[in-house]
Amino acid sequence: MTNLKQNPFVFGNLMDDIFPATATYYPPVNIHENENNFVIELKVPGIKKEEINIQMEKGLMTIIYNHSENKETNFKRLIKKEFSNKSFKRTFSLDEKINSEAIEAKLEEGILTLTLPIKEAIVTPKTTISIK
Repeated sequence: MTNLKQNPFVFGNLMDDIFPATATYYPPVNIHENENNFVIELKVPGIKKEEINIQMEKGLMTIIYNHSENKETNFKRLIKKEFSNKSFKRTFSLDEKINSEAIEAKLEEGILTLTLPIKEAIVTPKTTISIK
């Protein structure tokens, strides 16, 4: 069986519950498995593909978005602001059965879709060993 899981952080949600003001933002994720691949979908509305960085290192795939606040506005005074993008970093641990060199990524309509192909199984031929 192939494993694909989110890399856990020390103390995980416990720290977020204790210190909610310092909670980290993680975009919602869907993970699907097909016969030939895994598909990871991240909900990232309002983010351009040039602003997202995907890195692979030692079996870990890390998706990074660093938000920089744009201070330029045409308004004299901001009454209310509910729109915002927050920086995030999501890390996934990849099994050795995933072909990390063939991972594809696309961003459409606010959904970042990563396709992670599963390596073809290497079948070793049956051999007969004669008894002497």
